[in-house]
Amino acid sequence: MNEWNEMNNREENGSGLSAYTQGTLSPAMYNVSIGVHLLVGLVITYFLALRMPYVLPQIYSVHPLIFSIGFLVVGVVGGMIAAKGNYVLSLIGYGLNILAFGTLLSFVGLIYPAQYIVLAAVLTTVVVITMTVAGMLFPNAFLSMGKTLFIALIGLVVAEFVTMLLGIFYPNIFAIIGIFIFSLYLGYDWARGQQYPSTASYACFTALQLYMDIINIFIRILRLMASRRR
Repeated sequence: MNEWNEMNNREENGSGLSAYTQGTLSPAMYNVSIGVHLLVGLVITYFLALRMPYVLPQIYSVHPLIFSIGFLVVGVVGGMIAAKGNYVLSLIGYGLNILAFGTLLSFVGLIYPAQYIVLAAVLTTVVVITMTVAGMLFPNAFLSMGKTLFIALIGLVVAEFVTMLLGIFYPNIFAIIGIFIFSLYLGYDWARGQQYPSTASYACFTALQLYMDIINIFIRILRLMASRRR
């Protein structure tokens, strides 16, 4: 009798997991799932950034250009995989981006003092909370910004690249513009996430989009603080 009950419990647990990964979630569960995926991603990134400084110099010194190209490829491929609508693929894509950004952030501990990192994290948290709430209150306003934000982001990337080549790069100005764009992207990506089907795969994909916004805001706030206090 006990064995029969145990078998039933296993079947119920399995069907519950299958229902989560393949079925439609309630709005509350969907948003909780976004938050959990996002939090787990940030925690893993934190531990990666702590451990990577011990091995990163050796990896980077082999060939910096190959390292940089590898970072871009892993991030882009991860984003494409995560958008497939399959939960397992979404997790894999999310994991690849965590690996890429965790490696990138390992430079932070090598370059910036701890007090700057903590303060930048606090300010980033304030921005995240503010823009997420704004995305909840004014979803239509943020959704209408999609094309504008995309064009602005492309323009920023091109401008940064060109000015670096010309030797007239203005890091503070570009950092402020980047913070502004990615802050708006936070509200947009949250509102956009509410338009997706309420499934675990799209919760993971939305978390990935928010994750990349947060990392970009954090890096640019940190860069701006450090440059102004030199």
